[in-house]
Amino acid sequence: APDLADADVVAAQLGQLAVVVTAKAGEDGKLRGSVTAGDIAEQLAAKGFEVDKRKIALEHPLKELGFHTVPVKLPHDVHAELKVTVAAER
Repeated sequence: APDLADADVVAAQLGQLAVVVTAKAGEDGKLRGSVTAGDIAEQLAAKGFEVDKRKIALEHPLKELGFHTVPVKLPHDVHAELKVTVAAER
């Protein structure tokens, strides 16, 4: 099992990351669909971070373009703040 030091390191690394998720959006900046914890987990995996999507504490799927701060729960009650930008698909 990962120890507390590892969880702290991962939290710090996640805090430095800027994750960009693209989604289809209308003219008004509202998404046609939504960005889910699974979408965010995929982007993290692409950057080499294996984070269970159930640990990404999205209160509800993201439905608007722009910048969001998403909490991630790590082992040992360590929490990370992940910066997620939702960008319009071109």
